[in-house]
Amino acid sequence: MARLSQSVGRGGGNLRQDVITVQTLLNKHIGALTPLRPLAVTGVADPATIGAIEEFQRRIMKIAKPDGRVDPNGRTFAALDGGNGSIALTGLVLPPPAKRVLTEILQAAGLTKAQVTSIARTPADQARIMYENIVSRGDKGVAFSYNLYGAGGDKITKVYEDNKTKPRDQVIKLMEAKIKEIGPAKVSKHISETHYVFDVAPSSITNKPAFVKAAKAHKAVTNVLEPPDDPAYHIEIPKNSPHLTPGP
Repeated sequence: MARLSQSVGRGGGNLRQDVITVQTLLNKHIGALTPLRPLAVTGVADPATIGAIEEFQRRIMKIAKPDGRVDPNGRTFAALDGGNGSIALTGLVLPPPAKRVLTEILQAAGLTKAQVTSIARTPADQARIMYENIVSRGDKGVAFSYNLYGAGGDKITKVYEDNKTKPRDQVIKLMEAKIKEIGPAKVSKHISETHYVFDVAPSSITNKPAFVKAAKAHKAVTNVLEPPDDPAYHIEIPKNSPHLTPGP
């Protein structure tokens, strides 16, 4: 990863090698900053360089009032360098629009990695996950499930409660049938046809307050749940959101 010895941009130390580093990193993101043109890598923090920093902060990091400066250990530098192909998403594979949103959230938070633990589900997936969540918590599992879900999910939990002495696969089938009966979207937005939904493992996020703040600030995100209300960071994005970045 790149390094800075002093700040670059408005009010920065603007040492030549540091400015070259920032100009080079900005040029790697220039496709997302159209109509800006690639910067001349001169080592001089000129108005074009400061303007490009501001545009990166405004467009990529979603900062309402960009300061036009890149600090050595700051969020902007982490986003510039981390966005240079080194954002690591592990776990389940997200659809491209959701992947871009999560990448932008991580960049805004100055983070470089996250683990996706859950994405869109089928009714069978939802039944199995609810069953395993209940069983894994022992005596507290049923209460946990009632607390986690709304009225629709409560009906599925009741199916488990009424049939818990039966074989695992049989109980899951009964839970799945109930999900289909009442309508999948009434049980969990993970089964939604209108939203991208996914969970991020809290253990994979090294700066949790920054991640939550960036997720809630992203204009494409309409709902964020976090522990202890949800076991993971749960994020919802309407598929028709005008704030989704175009592209494949």
